[in-house]
Amino acid sequence: MPWVDVSNLAKAMRILDGAARENGGLLVDAIHFFRAEDSLQALAKVPRKLLRYTQLCDARPERPADLQEIIRQARSDRLFPGEGGLDLHGLLAALPAGLPLSLEVPVSRKLEPLERARRALDATRAILTMGEHA
Repeated sequence: MPWVDVSNLAKAMRILDGAARENGGLLVDAIHFFRAEDSLQALAKVPRKLLRYTQLCDARPERPADLQEIIRQARSDRLFPGEGGLDLHGLLAALPAGLPLSLEVPVSRKLEPLERARRALDATRAILTMGEHA
């Protein structure tokens, strides 16, 4: 997360390398990855054994200049996969096949729980299906 001490991929890798623990691992969260301005090329070089799972969401394509706005979007105003401008196809392509995915999509608009779940599932299926044909 860009607002904490371990704010990007390089810092996380230094910690994992320094700790050299078998149970160490990396969680890649789409919004934090792109807001930290990390590179897909660097992510693709992370050893598979360190990657545990990925949290998928989308966000507005422009990175806010204000750190408080980055935090606000991350905590309460993400978008369903495919509704924003993050390179989710590139992210998924840089990660190993079969890596577990979870959704973390705190959206700001009010939706009934079943509708929220349906929209999240439909959006995620669309991203994953498009990735198969890309």
